[in-house]
Amino acid sequence: MIALSQTRTKELLAIHGWSAVGLGLLLYAVILTGVVSVFASEIGTWSAPLPAPASAALPERGLDAALKRLAAEVPAEFHEDTFFFPDTAGRIRSFFHKHDQRAGEAQPMDRGVEFDLDPATLAVLDRREGWSDEIRARNLPSALADFFVELHVSLHLPDPWGLLLTGVLGLAMLLAAVTGFLVHRHLIRELFTLRRHREPLLVQRDAHVIAGTWNLPFAFVLAFTGSFFSFAGSFGIPAIAMVAFGGDQQKMIETVVGTPAKEDATPAPFVDLDAMLADARRRADGDAGFVSIEHYGRADALVTVSMFAPDGKLNGATYTYNGATGAFIQQKPTFGLVPSLGNDLFSLMAPLHFGNFAGLWSKAVWFALGFAGAYVTLTGLLLWTTRRAAEPAWQPLARATGWVGYGLPLALAAVPVARFLAPPLGLDLHAAQNTGFIAGVAVASLLAWRLRDADRLRRSLLGITGVLMVLTPALRGWSGGPGWITAAGQGLITVIAVDIAVLLGGLLCLRSATRPPAAEAVATTTTEGAQTA
Repeated sequence: MIALSQTRTKELLAIHGWSAVGLGLLLYAVILTGVVSVFASEIGTWSAPLPAPASAALPERGLDAALKRLAAEVPAEFHEDTFFFPDTAGRIRSFFHKHDQRAGEAQPMDRGVEFDLDPATLAVLDRREGWSDEIRARNLPSALADFFVELHVSLHLPDPWGLLLTGVLGLAMLLAAVTGFLVHRHLIRELFTLRRHREPLLVQRDAHVIAGTWNLPFAFVLAFTGSFFSFAGSFGIPAIAMVAFGGDQQKMIETVVGTPAKEDATPAPFVDLDAMLADARRRADGDAGFVSIEHYGRADALVTVSMFAPDGKLNGATYTYNGATGAFIQQKPTFGLVPSLGNDLFSLMAPLHFGNFAGLWSKAVWFALGFAGAYVTLTGLLLWTTRRAAEPAWQPLARATGWVGYGLPLALAAVPVARFLAPPLGLDLHAAQNTGFIAGVAVASLLAWRLRDADRLRRSLLGITGVLMVLTPALRGWSGGPGWITAAGQGLITVIAVDIAVLLGGLLCLRSATRPPAAEAVATTTTEGAQTA
């Protein structure tokens, strides 16, 4: 062993503790934003509702006519690739594009024309043209949902650094789940142990252990699948190409995905897309969720249809068709060229991570389990820093834990407030959302700097968060959104449900902010018990 002085040992332990808490706070941020992102489609519908409820699936009729109408409106160069899918705001999004090289960019990007279509009438609601990042910046209906999803996926950091960071945090969560299982020797007993009338720290520890123990399997699944998604594109594919294919990524893609068919640019009319989708529905016994078309209007046109999972299954099938003849080609595995165990495991990643395989019910379960994961992470960090609060070196870290733990919900609550304030005030919506988040972080930072007492900081941050959440439904109506009576008449139940959820969340934050500190509550309980006796 390396001989170290007592001073140097304390310094190294402090560095170790600080780095662990810093990593834990980042992990908490990823988990909490993931909890919100579970309901991305509901948030999109709530923030920009259509006059009537939208289906998560593509319409059964009319898509072929819409495809031909839109294709005639865009330059032929953008017929290289086209796709249709229902986005998080309920619109049918269609993007006619080509792969192009922008000046000053090392990697090729997509350039083309994107449409938002009304899912009921397939009328054009919006048209955006340019490079893919420019189009994304002008997509307003999905802006709020996309903000939360991007924050969860990459913390709004540039590629590939954001994905690499969240991948590392996923591995840290995986390690925590495995070690948590190993250190809890009395696992069954700890599932039900909560000593409610003991000292506050012991009660908090029991609550932390109960939530963590029940959440261990879910934490493992979430961490594994999240790390997979973060590393697959940013690190996994290049690494596999380097090791197994001598760095030739194109050769690797051809081996895994298949060799592209021989090109035939001969002009050919596109067949009936509605008929192809009807055939796919019969084969899959489910709904179509995504359509990709390569080389529209050519003899080598290829249509790929991705289906939602039918009842009782976790994932759906993918079919390919000849776009010039309408002939069925094959059922395409998600990974590889033929059905395999690897493809089956690969296909499970998305439904297990996003929790959308059983509609609203599975999302609700994933939300509850994800919230428990965030609670376990935060309470673990609070317990760790509270036990060391008497040491001067740990006091700033204890405040930082309260700042992130209760300040992040405040910053997240400020985003929809800014989103709904932007239209009436004539502000840029994306800039307003970013400013709202930054303002929330700034307010939390100021309070963390001024308030030395951890409980005062917690109560102040939760109080502001509660006020913002309670005001949000009213701001949504002020910005032009439908009221509850109108929403009920139009069948927009999601709008009412999210309003109620936000209101309840705000009231819970206010209730928690006005409760006495845990130590006072225990003292009051003890005094009342003595007086009764």
